[in-house]
Amino acid sequence: MSVARQFSRGVAWMALGNWIEQAVNFAVFVTLARLLGARDYGLLAMASVFIVLSEQLVRESLSEYLIAAEKADPEDLNATFWLLTVLGCLLALGLALVAPLAARAYGEPEVQRLIMTLAPSVIIVALNAVPVAILRRRLDFRILSLRAIAGVVLGGIVGIGMALNGFGVWSFVGQWLTLISTNAVMAWTAVDWRPGFATTRAHLRRAAGFGAQVLGLRAGELAATQTPLLVIGATLGPEATGLFSVAWRLVETLAFLIVTPLRQASQSAFAALTREGGDAGALLEDLIRLAALVALPFFTGLVVLAGPMIGLVFGEGWAGAAPVLAALGAMGVYICLARVQIAFCLAAGRAGQVAVLAWAAVFLMAVLIWVASRWGMVAVALAVVGAHVGL
Repeated sequence: MSVARQFSRGVAWMALGNWIEQAVNFAVFVTLARLLGARDYGLLAMASVFIVLSEQLVRESLSEYLIAAEKADPEDLNATFWLLTVLGCLLALGLALVAPLAARAYGEPEVQRLIMTLAPSVIIVALNAVPVAILRRRLDFRILSLRAIAGVVLGGIVGIGMALNGFGVWSFVGQWLTLISTNAVMAWTAVDWRPGFATTRAHLRRAAGFGAQVLGLRAGELAATQTPLLVIGATLGPEATGLFSVAWRLVETLAFLIVTPLRQASQSAFAALTREGGDAGALLEDLIRLAALVALPFFTGLVVLAGPMIGLVFGEGWAGAAPVLAALGAMGVYICLARVQIAFCLAAGRAGQVAVLAWAAVFLMAVLIWVASRWGMVAVALAVVGAHVGL
């Protein structure tokens, strides 16, 4: 099957899977938010700053080497798997050390217990990364889509069941761990490869060298999304953190629906076209235009309807999230365009250059947010937009 046809089928499967996944995820999210309230969600947001960062450092980092590589032989797969396993264990250990410090910084003892309980999810994601990369390399997005749907459905059942039985913020933890574990089981059952010890120093060096650049990029991306939560949590408290987190979640969800099918399928297609001598640049231009054409009207509508949407979906108790959502609308368009460009750079082996730009945005944003936090969440939201658009 040609790369173009595989790409088209991949986008279709990813779009179907992502839209169903996000619809279920959003329904679960709204249900839990209504059942538990802003404070419980704020506590989760405080803890998840560290969990999300650690998970993303192993989810699409070192394994990106397997997408871009000219060949991905068993030695490459083994090298990448063991590097990810070590990294996942180190990050889980780091979370155990950070947990008490984070709880003291926030002034919320429950944050420590949340971080400690969620830490094993990082190891599960690390062990799961190579099978997912194998499926992505061969453009088998049907399995990836079904896997994502199963994870959010089972996680939602567990989370809502726990919330209805009085588990409070721990309902989010049950949902999270169930989702991650389901994803891992389905990925491993979909591939024939199993890890072994047959590899060489050269394979380890290549995987680690490429992976280090992607780690720098992923860390910069995650720092950019989590820095506002850290600053708001430390200066304005858990309720404000919950309100900002809900607004950001809505922007992120809509951007995810628009761009993720293009991003995931296009990265594999860019790499395949490059290996076959095709014109990956022409595909990039077409996808940028398509992403802009879809994103602009969607996020314009989100800004205009922010107030009624928050009131209708979440209730009057979440009204404070509406002005933040309106201020963050421009970030949605930026995310859609940037993610497609980043996919192209990763497929071309240019992760290092993109990582430098990502960290420049983080440092600029940290300064702007710290200054803006004295004027509240809307000012922080505008600072986030300004830092990204400015670079």
